[in-house]
Amino acid sequence: MNKLRIHQKRSLINLIRNFFVDQGFFEIETPLLVPSPGMEVHLHGFNTNYVDQHGMIQDYYLPTSPEFAIKKALGAGFEKVFEIARVFRNNGELGSLHHPEFNMLEWYRPGDYTDIMGDVENLLGYISANFESIITHENFSWDRGIRRTSVSECFQEHAGIDLEAGLQNPGGWRQTAIESLGESIHDDDSFEDIFYRVWMKLVEPKLGQHQPEIVYDYPASMAALAKLKQPERLWAERFELYIQGVEIGNAFSELTDSQEQIRRFEQANQERKNLGYPAHPIDKDFINAVGKMKPSGGIAVGLERLAMVLIGESDIRQFFLQSFEESSGAVNRI
Repeated sequence: MNKLRIHQKRSLINLIRNFFVDQGFFEIETPLLVPSPGMEVHLHGFNTNYVDQHGMIQDYYLPTSPEFAIKKALGAGFEKVFEIARVFRNNGELGSLHHPEFNMLEWYRPGDYTDIMGDVENLLGYISANFESIITHENFSWDRGIRRTSVSECFQEHAGIDLEAGLQNPGGWRQTAIESLGESIHDDDSFEDIFYRVWMKLVEPKLGQHQPEIVYDYPASMAALAKLKQPERLWAERFELYIQGVEIGNAFSELTDSQEQIRRFEQANQERKNLGYPAHPIDKDFINAVGKMKPSGGIAVGLERLAMVLIGESDIRQFFLQSFEESSGAVNRI
C-alpha cells in the first residue's frame, strides 16, 4: 500500500468522471452480484449464493466486467453511458500488472469502434493536460496524439510475419512463426496459441513506446463480443490501447446479433470444458438485450494500469489498501 499512489488514483478517477459528464455521458451503476461472471474462456469468476427466506438457493458471481449489465441498459434504451466499476478476477496471476480486484472504466456510445478511438484520443488529451501527477519520459510524448496500427501491420513490423497469409495457410503460418520466434512450437498448438506466443514475445513489448498506440482489427476468431468486418469477415472490429508496452484497454464495435452471440457463448463454454474449466451460465437477459441494442462501440480500460503509465509506477499493488500476497488469511495453495 502506498498512500500517495492511492491519492493519485482517486484524483485520476475524479478527473475521468468530470470528462465524461462534460461530454454528455450518463454515469450508470451496475450490480456486484450477477448471474454470469462473463464468458471469456480464460477468465474465472468468484462465485457465491443467495439464500432466500424459504431456503431456496440462487447462484451469483462477482462480475469480471460490468459489460453485460451495461448492455442490458443499452438494450433498454440508454445510449451514451459510462461506469467506473469494481471488478474481480479469480484463478489469475498476481504480480506487477495483475490484481484479483481492480477498477474498470467502461463507456459505450452509438456508432462503432472508430468513434471509441476518437473518445480515447480526447480522454488522453484531457488527462495529459489536467492530471497534475503525470510524469514525462525522455522518449515518450503525450503530445504526439495516438498512433493507429492494424494488428497485421504490427506482425509485419515487429515479427516479419504476414498475418493474413497465416490465416489462409495454417501450415505456412506455423513454420513462419517458428522461424520468427527462434523456438519450437507444439504440434497441437492452435492458431491462437501461436498468435499469442508471437504477440507476447515479439510484438507487445514494442507497442506504444513513443506515444499511445491503438492496434486494431484482430483475427475474427478473437472477436469475443465484436462485430466482424465486412465483406471478407477475416477480421474483428476490435482494438486495444497500448502505452509503453502495457495493454490499457480493449474495445469493440459491439455485436448486436443475439443468435450469433449465443453461438459464440456456447462455443466458449465448450472450449472451457475442453480445458477442464466449468462452464459459465449464459445470461438469457443479456442475450435478449444484445438483439435490442443500437449499433454501438464500447471499451473497457483498466484504471490502475492507466495510472501506472501516467505516473511511472511499476507495481499495481501500490494502489490498493491490501495486496492478496500480503494477506495473513491465506493458508493453502491450490
